[in-house]
Amino acid sequence: MGKDLRQFLQVVKRLGANYYVEVNRLLKPKYEVPVLQHKLAKKGCFPVVYCSKIEGSKLPLVTNLFASYEMLGVALGITPERMKLGQDVILKEYRGRQEEIKPTKQVPAAEAPVREIIIQGKDVNLERLPIIHHAELNPGPYVTIGMTVSKDPDTGIPNVGIYRMELKGKDRIACMMIPNHHGGKIGQRYAELGKPMEVVTFLGHHPAVAMAVAAGRPLKMDENEFELVGALLGEPLEVTQAVTVDLPVPAHAEIAIEGIIDPTKMGTEGPFSEGAGYYGEERPCYIIQVTAITMRRDAIYHDLYPIHQEHNLVGQLGREANIYDAVKRAVPNVKAVHVGPDRQCGKLLIYVSLKKQAEEETKQAGLAALSSDEGGRMAVVVDEDIDVYDESEVWWAIATRMRGDLDISVHPGSMLTKTLIDATIPLDKPFPRRVTPPKDTWDSMKLEDYL
Repeated sequence: MGKDLRQFLQVVKRLGANYYVEVNRLLKPKYEVPVLQHKLAKKGCFPVVYCSKIEGSKLPLVTNLFASYEMLGVALGITPERMKLGQDVILKEYRGRQEEIKPTKQVPAAEAPVREIIIQGKDVNLERLPIIHHAELNPGPYVTIGMTVSKDPDTGIPNVGIYRMELKGKDRIACMMIPNHHGGKIGQRYAELGKPMEVVTFLGHHPAVAMAVAAGRPLKMDENEFELVGALLGEPLEVTQAVTVDLPVPAHAEIAIEGIIDPTKMGTEGPFSEGAGYYGEERPCYIIQVTAITMRRDAIYHDLYPIHQEHNLVGQLGREANIYDAVKRAVPNVKAVHVGPDRQCGKLLIYVSLKKQAEEETKQAGLAALSSDEGGRMAVVVDEDIDVYDESEVWWAIATRMRGDLDISVHPGSMLTKTLIDATIPLDKPFPRRVTPPKDTWDSMKLEDYL
């Protein structure tokens, strides 16, 4: 059997309460699950949360699958012990996997768990799913981590994207595709052709699947994203045929929602609690007319809290890989890249460490980072002795190495003004030596041997 959500839940359950907790009290779908996540985050706790009872639904719910950077490492098969040696191992593993494209594996419908239950026609009722109402100004419940499959009408190649989806009724759901993203372009092409657009949205799979879909890696229109999913999953993604639309769907998904979009007609959705922590305005969107819901017999609904850091973390490794590659092209001696702030939604800061060999490299590295990442608003460049995964070290470097009148530069753009901070030691001026423990002693002493 291929990797799936259940296999991952067993992995984190074995790791203990820091990685997995269960809530067995009845929870309301309006606000209560997100508030639990928020309270855990305030305590510095980021486990996967399995909720066995959601009012109004027979299905359990799982959330917080991307709640911490360390959880991304677990999804890539990295042990907590290995991550303790340095969190840079997570991005290295990701970058190593992302080029290993793997074709999909077709599974007969009779052998696909996602086809165990098929609901069609008048029996379709999205309101039986534990879809969560996350924030006060949201107009209603939203599917937040559904992965929507469509097909390019010219090439027949499937596309997969994550779009916010406001529940509009028992058999109608909004789908907000950004016009300049692949899904939006495909929708525009169907509108030009005057054809309906078939879609299937699947929920609940191994977290590496969503991490691949949300990667933000520049794609050509002729690339099959399911093959990129296989690369990150570490094995071919098993797919089967949907019931009412001519599209592939992951065979080991928990739930699939099939439907038709009329791309010539637009609805509206929102306002919505955005990933930066603020409400976004009402936006135009497509409306999916649901034709079928398929699921496992004991399906688990997967939710993502949009103003929790998991919203940003699901695609963070893809962002970091893109930034790292861009910086390395400009400054080959880059050491590490990390996107922050940690433990917050709205990952708008970029930290870059490098082995500086010339003064101009700092600006070159920072500008390369900012220009390669649509979401980054500020880049902080530090020396190689600073751990970019420890924000206290980054801020220490800013406080002790940045010269306020010389090392902050502002770069206006067509959409955003971005800021670059040079928190490196100047090469052409005397600077005190940093105090650090002797390396041999540090490496030889282990706390567990003494405490």
